[in-house]
Amino acid sequence: MMRSFLKRAGIGFLCGIVVCNIISVICANPGLVSAEFVEKIGDLRVAMLLSMILPGLYGVLTMGFTVLYDSERIPLAAATALHCAICIVPFIPLSLFLGWFAALADVLIMVGIQLAAFFAIWLIIYLRYKKLTRELNEINERNPEE
Repeated sequence: MMRSFLKRAGIGFLCGIVVCNIISVICANPGLVSAEFVEKIGDLRVAMLLSMILPGLYGVLTMGFTVLYDSERIPLAAATALHCAICIVPFIPLSLFLGWFAALADVLIMVGIQLAAFFAIWLIIYLRYKKLTRELNEINERNPEE
């Protein structure tokens, strides 16, 4: 499990950096870091470094902890809730610190979107497992072991 976590965490670190850069370009902030953030930090290089490393670390959390879904001891709902908390709790201070959003209301809207996405993911996986269970039960009913 640790090897899987580290592999996913490494991918998550890179994805966090890439996604942050893509969002910066989409938001017409090609400098990767806002003037407000540079002013808050006081040094352009440090601000740029933080704006790369912190999203990378956030990617480590979000991707690395997908290993929760691999555990057969953790129920699907619990794994989804735990992974959701691991993704959302650090997102709030990180997004405010890096200046991704201007106001807390914007952050809360994004949190709502993330919660809806996690619910949709849980529902899709749940329905898939329910269908597989029903199919396996039908197969067992047709071919009972003696």
